[in-house]
Amino acid sequence: MIDHSILSPSGRVSKAAEKRAKARAALELFPPGYWDPPQQTAEEQLKAQCLALHRTAESLRHLAESRLKPRAYLRRARQLEEQARQLEEKANG
Repeated sequence: MIDHSILSPSGRVSKAAEKRAKARAALELFPPGYWDPPQQTAEEQLKAQCLALHRTAESLRHLAESRLKPRAYLRRARQLEEQARQLEEKANG
């Protein structure tokens, strides 16, 4: 939606007025804190880390099954799964 109050009768507006109008519109559309990520608890962060580790391990296992560096990828997948298991134990215990 165009804010016609910033337009002059000729339909032109100065760069300074346009900049101020855009700043007002941006502040109205995106109030302070709008772009800040939601805060997570420590438990939620641990769960997210575990999930990421499991997904990465799964991807590595898939690559190993496709015959791309099978030994290295399987070894790394086991390491990541072990890390995830340790984090889960830490979260639960």
